[in-house]
Amino acid sequence: MISIQKKPRCIAFSLVEVTFAMAVAAVALISIIGMLPHAMEMSRDSADRTAIGTIMEDAHDRMEGLPLSVGQPSVSPLFYDQQGRYIEDIEKIENSLLERAFFRLELEISEIEGANAPENISDLKAVGMQIYWPLRDDGTAIEVDPRVHISYYINALTGPDWGLIEPGFQPKIEF
Repeated sequence: MISIQKKPRCIAFSLVEVTFAMAVAAVALISIIGMLPHAMEMSRDSADRTAIGTIMEDAHDRMEGLPLSVGQPSVSPLFYDQQGRYIEDIEKIENSLLERAFFRLELEISEIEGANAPENISDLKAVGMQIYWPLRDDGTAIEVDPRVHISYYINALTGPDWGLIEPGFQPKIEF
């Protein structure tokens, strides 16, 4: 009897198949690497917008109870770190790597003039917020113009006749 012995067949990918697989992997890798700068920029912008929201809320709270008068409020300018946490005094920063002023917020209260001026509300004023970033170590902005301008209205809850009830009364910012 004749016995036929089968040779084990070598199972592997051909050179053409390996080349196609590497080409597909290379295209995928290049496209992912190409998206990284955009993804990092979007992540940075998202973090900045979150911090700006926190900064606006903090500034809003710090202005409450201040005299409602045209000009710069006594709390302006305000400094914040990269996460939007308030920095009390940028002169007293001990570790500039951990506590670095990143945002500077300037406030300005102004009268509403022109077609937007309200007829029956005497205490309504406009607040302008200008936010600068990034900052140098001394708190000055690297860019001359603010990167964000925000305006909104504030008023006092007391009416115009409150001065008759309490002489010397000065309206305070209420929200």
